[in-house]
Amino acid sequence: MYIGHTLPERPISFDEFDPDYLANYVRENILPTLEGRRRQVCQNFVDHATHECKGDLAGLLATCSQDKQDYRRWGTGDDGLMDGIQPQSYDELEVFYGNLMSFTLFVIHLELEKFIVGEDTLCIEGNVHQMYPAAMLPVAFGLDVDDADDEDAVYMLTIRMALFFIFGKDGMGIGEQSYTNGDPTIESFVKVPKDKVPQRFWDNIKKFGGDE
Repeated sequence: MYIGHTLPERPISFDEFDPDYLANYVRENILPTLEGRRRQVCQNFVDHATHECKGDLAGLLATCSQDKQDYRRWGTGDDGLMDGIQPQSYDELEVFYGNLMSFTLFVIHLELEKFIVGEDTLCIEGNVHQMYPAAMLPVAFGLDVDDADDEDAVYMLTIRMALFFIFGKDGMGIGEQSYTNGDPTIESFVKVPKDKVPQRFWDNIKKFGGDE
């Protein structure tokens, strides 16, 4: 699948932001066109994306192989492991996705430009729009914002990315490797009005120890 043009790297409007967009689009428009092995790996991807965007850790991990994992993020000239952050085993993956949920980093709209399904690899390219609590910008990116202590402050990251999802012989996910054109800068983020942040974001903040 190709939309026919290159997406500009710019923020999506807050009214368009839909964490369920990717899983729903692939389920409705791409999965029905596939057969055999390609359908198997695409179904795993749909299940993976569905559970991730809802913050369902158990469901998400159930799509991943316990035999091996190789996650990497390329684009900064190193080995892609980000100083040990990227998981290289199922045990490390449990921690990785556990942190994704506990820090409320799973609320993502992936704006598709290309979607390709192979026998053991699935590739996506487009713009990733991701909600971040303001407190995470200094921690994750070393970026200073004047409202990092405000629990209601949320920023949306926009970054162009190509992602490769890798699958084992049983069709389970065994890795995810992404490519970007470098680390985000402060210009990569826009502040999101509180009433435009998806409710699942606030529900998760409350679940993991926010204001009762």
